[in-house]
Amino acid sequence: MIRLTKRAREALRPDEVLLFDWHRVAICCATAGETSVRATPRARLTGFSADRFRSAACDPPAVVLVHERAYPHLAGRDVVVDCRLRVGFRQFTTDLPADFGLRASLGRLPGPLDSGGDK
Repeated sequence: MIRLTKRAREALRPDEVLLFDWHRVAICCATAGETSVRATPRARLTGFSADRFRSAACDPPAVVLVHERAYPHLAGRDVVVDCRLRVGFRQFTTDLPADFGLRASLGRLPGPLDSGGDK
């Protein structure tokens, strides 16, 4: 379940969704990547780009889409999304580890119910 803090809910505009995007960081391994979270207008999600994102269980409902490569790594996890203003720009952040994508790519994420640490 992806939960938005009060600040994140207030920062997200009515016509926007939050995207958990996946960025490839290695040429030799197509699955190696990193995640980012950003707000985008629903109207910009059309065609090929929209097909790469899936709805995620979230609170409030229907405001988070996850890239197809990140989706399996987020399934069953509780993630909190917050938002801060930095130099007048919204910056959405999560409570995931800073190296979440790399850990996911290497199979080194703790299970969804674990308290943390490498297993």
